[in-house]
Amino acid sequence: MKKLQLLSTNAFIFFSFFTTLVSQPIQTNNRQGSSFVGKHVQYLEDPESKLDFARISSDEMKTSFLKSESATINFGQTNYSYWLKMDFKNETDEKTRQILEIDYSNIDEVEFYLPIRKNFEIIYEVQKTGMKFPFSTRKWIHRNFIYLIELLPGEDKTIFFRTRTSGGLILPLVLWNDISFMLHDSNVQQGLGFYYGLMVVMLLYNLFIYLSVRDISYFYYIGYIFGLLGIQLVLTGHGFQYIWSEFPWMQRNFYVVFSGICLVSSLLFARSFLNIREHSVLLNRIILVLVLLNILVFFSVYFLPPESTVKIALIVTVPSAIIPFFAGIVSFIKNYKPARYYLLAFSALILSGLLAVSKFLNILGSNFFTDYGLYIGSGMEVVLLSLALASRINIIKKEKEEAQAKTLEMQKILTESYARFVPRDFLANLGKESILDVRLGDQIQKDMAVLFSDIRSFTTLSEKMSPAENFNFINSYLGRMSPIIQKHNGFIDKFIGDAIMALFDKQVLDAVAAGVEMQLYLKEYNAFRAKRTYDPIQIGIGIHAGSLMLGTIGAEERLEGTVISDTVNLASRIENLTKVYGARIAVSESAIVEITNNQFSFRFLDRVKVKGKQKPVSIYEILDGDEEPERELKNRTKSDYESGVKSFHTRQFSESKSYFDKVIKANPNDKSTQLYLKRLYTVANPVTISKETDSFFQPDETTAPTE
Repeated sequence: MKKLQLLSTNAFIFFSFFTTLVSQPIQTNNRQGSSFVGKHVQYLEDPESKLDFARISSDEMKTSFLKSESATINFGQTNYSYWLKMDFKNETDEKTRQILEIDYSNIDEVEFYLPIRKNFEIIYEVQKTGMKFPFSTRKWIHRNFIYLIELLPGEDKTIFFRTRTSGGLILPLVLWNDISFMLHDSNVQQGLGFYYGLMVVMLLYNLFIYLSVRDISYFYYIGYIFGLLGIQLVLTGHGFQYIWSEFPWMQRNFYVVFSGICLVSSLLFARSFLNIREHSVLLNRIILVLVLLNILVFFSVYFLPPESTVKIALIVTVPSAIIPFFAGIVSFIKNYKPARYYLLAFSALILSGLLAVSKFLNILGSNFFTDYGLYIGSGMEVVLLSLALASRINIIKKEKEEAQAKTLEMQKILTESYARFVPRDFLANLGKESILDVRLGDQIQKDMAVLFSDIRSFTTLSEKMSPAENFNFINSYLGRMSPIIQKHNGFIDKFIGDAIMALFDKQVLDAVAAGVEMQLYLKEYNAFRAKRTYDPIQIGIGIHAGSLMLGTIGAEERLEGTVISDTVNLASRIENLTKVYGARIAVSESAIVEITNNQFSFRFLDRVKVKGKQKPVSIYEILDGDEEPERELKNRTKSDYESGVKSFHTRQFSESKSYFDKVIKANPNDKSTQLYLKRLYTVANPVTISKETDSFFQPDETTAPTE
């Protein structure tokens, strides 16, 4: 690191004393949080950049420095070099340690001269950095320029800066203590992180929509957000710190590059989004001219120095930012509805953009609005423009819907007609919106519950009716049961004569609840039939849940939706067993394991080997669908009944018979108990075999689970 020997100790004391007459020194202490120290600065303009430090620090030059009258020094657009001098004094009785920050990152050259006492002499240590140098040359890794100022008790120091840049030279000099600087920097980083996150989210969001709808307006808008984000990365210094830290050329020229991308995209977006070609021929031509100018500025970085390109870019920025706003006004006057969001968005952006440009042109000073307004305005603008694009898409969608109204109406009529034959839930499970989307072989494997329902002795009942009466009766019955199934999140897959096959894809307990309500409603339906002198009916319901294949079979010219699975076959077999056991509702163990908190009352019936199954299946009776007296008797005898079943399956036949005798005494019509007593009689008299029970099941020889 370059070190310069300048003055003797006595000369340094005299020099420091003389400068205090010109500008009051900065009093350092460890307790003051932060302060802008611009008014304590003396500066010297070096138009030709010929002065060196030896000359600047000489006695003859100390009267050439001018005292700053502004807390934030702003030299505006300039290519001059500027020397700054600052006096510090520690009048406390402790060592002070403070951080001096130049709260602006876009300076080409910054030379910092710090006095160090060595062998009774003062030498100056120099640190050279800025946008002309790789980021790694900085002693302190930070997006801004920061320097450590340490003074012993009673010590004073005079430091020097040399600064030069190709654009706007702003020097907000802030003196911090350690803790205040860290807290402030953390808050700024969090705020900028939120801003960057918002911009990236909006960029990805609009990219996704562009890939979906292929609207060119979204493409231009993506370019606009990308350019705006790049500008902010350059201005804040985060791009230089994290992305192109070893490429100073990029940091010096990327403001112009990203400005070109941003402004070209903005102009083309306005032209496309607002339909400027239709609304104003003049504006359309102006926009195309500005697009061409910005493209030329974009490529000028390869031929011209930053000192020229930055100024040209700033000049072109003003009309390029204002014209899209006027385009929005023209479209709004033409009653183009999306222009409302557009104008609101660009009003916020243009105001914040003009404030930022005014700061660089030294028209306005540095303050909260000129420093951070562009972040707030651009953040609001990208969100509002996304709403504007959504509004435009809605208008286009509405126009298309109106143009296709007749076609959609015909399709709706056709779909509703087919829905009478193919349930909508069936299509939904296949992932189809319309019957027109269904193809032969469409299929899906799902876990579902299957409910089978059948009218008892329907053949005998139908023989008493004419064909017309049969159809009227079946339609009357099915029309009453179908809403109950739908109410419990199920849909009817098919009607098989008087039988119903329904599917439930949410939970098996929906099927149980539907079966219970069907049985309870049957009492009301039979009362209706009795008033018309019709015979009452009884139904049996079987329920099982498991994996099944839902899909279409047939030929290209004739399709049918169906369900194929062993689950369906087992549900049908369980429904048949309700006749044997005298149960209104029989379910497999898949339903019982889902019952919690006594949602339904049930009892174990048996473990049986149904047709087509090698392993025995446990079946249970749901009692909630029984008539009240019958349900009360079964619940009252449930303990003895289940003890009898358990004893039977553990081959304790005498004990089993004693339990079943108690049950049959209390409830003589309990058909399941009658069946077990008949089995016990068969065990005691093996020559006698019940054909009725053997045709449906064979008792499992192993121990069966009971509740």
